[in-house]
Amino acid sequence: SHWKSRPHCRIRGRASPPWATSMGNSVGKEATIQESVAGDTGRPPRKQHEATRESAAADERRTTEDSPTLVSGLRLVEGIVDTSGSPSEHDILVAWIRGTLERGRAGELPGNTYAPIPEKWRKRNQSREMLQFGTYTHSNRVETHVPVAPLPPELDAVVDALIARGALTELQRPDSCTINLYRPGQWIPPHIDNPAFDRPFVTVSLCSEQPMVLGRGMAWPEGGQGPGPSREERLNEECVVSLPVGSAVVIEGDAADAYEHAVPPVTAERVSLTFRRRGQPGSAETDERTRRAERCRRRCRDVRGAIAVTVEARAGGVRRGFGPVGPIGAIGRVGPLPAKKEADKRREGSVIKKPMDGSENVGSGVLSKNAAKKEARKAAKAAAKARARAAGPIGAAREPTRKVTAVDGAVFERKEKVRSCPACPPDLLPTVGPDANDANESDAGVSVAESIPVVERVHVQRVYDAVATQWHGTRYRAWSGVEDFVRRHVRPGSLVADVGCGNGKNLPGVESLGGCGVGCDFSLGLLKICAVERGLEVFAGDATCLPLRSRSFDVALNIAVLHHVSSEPRRRKLVTETMRLLTVGGTALFYAWALEQAEGGVSGHHFESQDVLVPFHKKAGVQGKAVVTGGSGSGEKKVATASAGGAAGEDDDDDPAAPRVYQRYCHVYKEGELVTLFEHVKSWVKVNRAYFDCGNWCVEAERIA
Repeated sequence: SHWKSRPHCRIRGRASPPWATSMGNSVGKEATIQESVAGDTGRPPRKQHEATRESAAADERRTTEDSPTLVSGLRLVEGIVDTSGSPSEHDILVAWIRGTLERGRAGELPGNTYAPIPEKWRKRNQSREMLQFGTYTHSNRVETHVPVAPLPPELDAVVDALIARGALTELQRPDSCTINLYRPGQWIPPHIDNPAFDRPFVTVSLCSEQPMVLGRGMAWPEGGQGPGPSREERLNEECVVSLPVGSAVVIEGDAADAYEHAVPPVTAERVSLTFRRRGQPGSAETDERTRRAERCRRRCRDVRGAIAVTVEARAGGVRRGFGPVGPIGAIGRVGPLPAKKEADKRREGSVIKKPMDGSENVGSGVLSKNAAKKEARKAAKAAAKARARAAGPIGAAREPTRKVTAVDGAVFERKEKVRSCPACPPDLLPTVGPDANDANESDAGVSVAESIPVVERVHVQRVYDAVATQWHGTRYRAWSGVEDFVRRHVRPGSLVADVGCGNGKNLPGVESLGGCGVGCDFSLGLLKICAVERGLEVFAGDATCLPLRSRSFDVALNIAVLHHVSSEPRRRKLVTETMRLLTVGGTALFYAWALEQAEGGVSGHHFESQDVLVPFHKKAGVQGKAVVTGGSGSGEKKVATASAGGAAGEDDDDDPAAPRVYQRYCHVYKEGELVTLFEHVKSWVKVNRAYFDCGNWCVEAERIA
């Protein structure tokens, strides 16, 4: 190994071997932030790496005077990977990474070692391919049940160099490495590394010198499409550190847990190697680090919220988000669905009328006989393909593909996921009798637990109990639209009810604004996460029969609950119960899944009916909550048909860690349907807004009497 054969080099003023001085500061020297940024150390200037330091990168760098706060716990150690010679250690390592990347694209690496560019990152140019060894992470979440390859010898050699040069100690030896491959313009948003990893963690930079920024509550634009955030769009950055080629930045202490760090859009190709060591789950050190990181995240969200309010006010009350935005600041398109494009209106029968002069005015041109025959053949072929897809089994149609551009410019095709959700069998749905609900508040608490239909117990409650741990790992923060609503309505001392709180992801935002949140859910698995891991105030209950006082809450949240209710009388009862809790003038936010996913949804689901079963793939190794099925006297029938799929509670006791596919019941809403659920309470409830947000229909309703 090239790194193992190199002599030991000591730092912090201790003697270095003679060969180290001949290379200036590029080998074996550790620099503080002041030295690395200002460069005023009295030593020879660092040798620059050929053709990698673009002039544009200099615009991103700041001197010490530009960075008023120097962050404790941040160290820069140069010369970890030697860039001299031909080929240099740097060139050999980069060549190995490129070769491993090609093997990953070809599917030759085990498990999820290779991670392609996620679609949601590609759209906002936060798109980078990754190689992961030792531990799998996704969106800064640790998923230990996902298999990846262990650290290979090539990366172990880099670890040896980090230890030899004092960046780490042997007791801090990493067991995991994430390799990020950036193309020009790609970036990483502000974040705090997952506290499941011990401190310090180290990032080695290759290919080009680029900056890293740190701050407490950095406000960057919320994505969208096109290039990443520009220097002018990035607010509240406190410190900028330039990372030379072959150097390692060591992050611990305040730099790791009290500050966020980010990588702005890079000006040239960059490869980073981030080495971490997994902490001991449940240890006092890990728990304390988790609490500290969560406090910092809340403070950063508060700062960003205050900045957003200021920017909103300057912009006349309009907040920019993922697309056209409504007048009060909702994220996503607001109002009715857009009219169909003009091109879609040109179809008449099997012939598409096209203007003969190439203009867009279709009324002025008529197709010739030959052109009409050609278009008719095309339309007939398309219709035959559609009939073949309809006749085949669900999922049998060929999956669409999209072209993906890799870090080195190579273009290859990748299958696009289409999540087909079959219709719920009619015999699973409850038989709707006479509507027992009315608009009187006094009748709001009549429902009892036994009234929960079988489909909701088996295909909602038990599913969430079984998959609670995995669900929590992928739903770690509130949606942007919910955060916006909370910021507008919650004040210090506000009492907030989160009806159907799930894993409690909405309540930390309430507490950060000085409000007091109370959550309820009927999944004991999710409630345990709320109470034990998050320390939230929660209780178990049916959303249609809440044991809470009327007129006692200032704000209510009902997020992604209504689409799990299987009959219209129960949906109206749920709306009544949520609004009953509010004081006069209190406001509630309702979110429910939309049928019209193709008009702006981000989930990739295709619903074959309004009442559907949505598959949830529980991964191997993830323990679920023990579920006990109803006995012979419960009146609940077991469902295990080909159309319904597996129901939670069946065969779970055999191997609760085995992979399974669960079927969640959902009723998805058409445009305008959600608003009709408020008709029976219109004498004391007013619908202030109804809009579409990222695949959901949303309603903001106010209690007026």
